[in-house]
Amino acid sequence: MTLISCTIESLQGMCYIDNLVMKNCKLLNTTLAFEYSTVDAEITGKIDSVMNLSGGVIRADRIDELILEKDKVDPSKTKLICQRKLKEVV
Repeated sequence: MTLISCTIESLQGMCYIDNLVMKNCKLLNTTLAFEYSTVDAEITGKIDSVMNLSGGVIRADRIDELILEKDKVDPSKTKLICQRKLKEVV
């Protein structure tokens, strides 16, 4: 699935999706995003929280909370490109 220039507001949005592509998208009030998904995401602005991403790349200005449970996902399969991560839970 490919989303271009979208604005999304969601609790646990974009979860359980393989090969999700997001270009120039905004995530408003979106928490626990991308759980068990593989993504290539370009997010304008911040992401409130990302949880257990299966793999891929996320580009964002900021990720407020990153949750990667090593017994559930392999963090080495994920690349994050952002200005600032506030809190990481592993």
